[in-house]
Amino acid sequence: MANDRNQPRPAAAQPKRHTAGIVVVVFLGLVFFALVGLLIFSSGHRQAALSAQSETLTVVPPRIRLRTEPNAKAAVVVTATAGEKLVMLEERQEWARVQDPDGLTGWAERALLERTTERERRIARVAAIRTLPALNGTAANRTSLYAGPGIFYPIVGELSEGSSVKVFTRDHDFYAVDFNGEVAYADIDAIDVTATGAPQLDVATTTGTSSTPATETTASAAPPPQPETPAAGELPEPRPEPEPVPALADRTGIYAAVPPGGTQPEEIDRVVPRYPTAGRMAGASGAVVIRGVVRRDGRIDNVEIIRDLPYGLGEAARDAVRQWRFRPATYRGEPIDVYYTVTVNFRLR
Repeated sequence: MANDRNQPRPAAAQPKRHTAGIVVVVFLGLVFFALVGLLIFSSGHRQAALSAQSETLTVVPPRIRLRTEPNAKAAVVVTATAGEKLVMLEERQEWARVQDPDGLTGWAERALLERTTERERRIARVAAIRTLPALNGTAANRTSLYAGPGIFYPIVGELSEGSSVKVFTRDHDFYAVDFNGEVAYADIDAIDVTATGAPQLDVATTTGTSSTPATETTASAAPPPQPETPAAGELPEPRPEPEPVPALADRTGIYAAVPPGGTQPEEIDRVVPRYPTAGRMAGASGAVVIRGVVRRDGRIDNVEIIRDLPYGLGEAARDAVRQWRFRPATYRGEPIDVYYTVTVNFRLR
């Protein structure tokens, strides 16, 4: 019996022990990889949270409300004003939880806040727009001003009916206008734009149904102001020499206007706009304002419609002006690129 107890166990038991060891190793491996994945996920989540917390947003409208919940009907915690810096804590769809400089937190509509990159792009665009020659405009009625060319942008101000405004350019259905030294956007239907002092081109035709109406055209420019003539026996009063205005061009080398001492661009080959039949039959008439850039070689490009009319009148004026040729503007004896504005008056007799 003692000899039987000292005999080795059967070999069949050893594979079972080996299999159990493999299972333990696999289990421990799975646990290890799970822990590593959890660590990576939590680190990434923590890093994202830290990034969100370190991001600064700027208030765009004149005033916004921070609320207790991401809901427009939630209670107001505090208000923030335009230009105020808020720290992003969390972003949830159209809302962002932010902290103000006093440490108060609340939810604000994300569309009312600018990231640093968004603000830098907007400032760069504003700087470029402000280099354009401004035209005079009048608010035809009370109108809202937006931070961008669309009603989905935040409202940044308002123009009262009849107020004067400087118009820089047109962006789709909105004018970029000057508002307290900044650029804001107004619906084009709410602003009446005039190009005072710009060359005028009259396109007149008779009403009727003829497909080839007779058209008369005349071109004129606003006369320059005449100097005052002294009365007989009086010597003219000496006037101080005007200080020279620095010649400024934008970063592309285009001048907003010909600098003092330079020469204006001169039309040498002008195509007369056609009077669209649809506009004539509908009785449409009025002024179209066109602006482009007269280049050093006498071409005109970047031609845009600043003030439009329906029934294709604006397109007809733009298509014609695109074909004009000029004697280029000069400054200090050298040709320059300069903005050129013309008003095309469509008249029915």
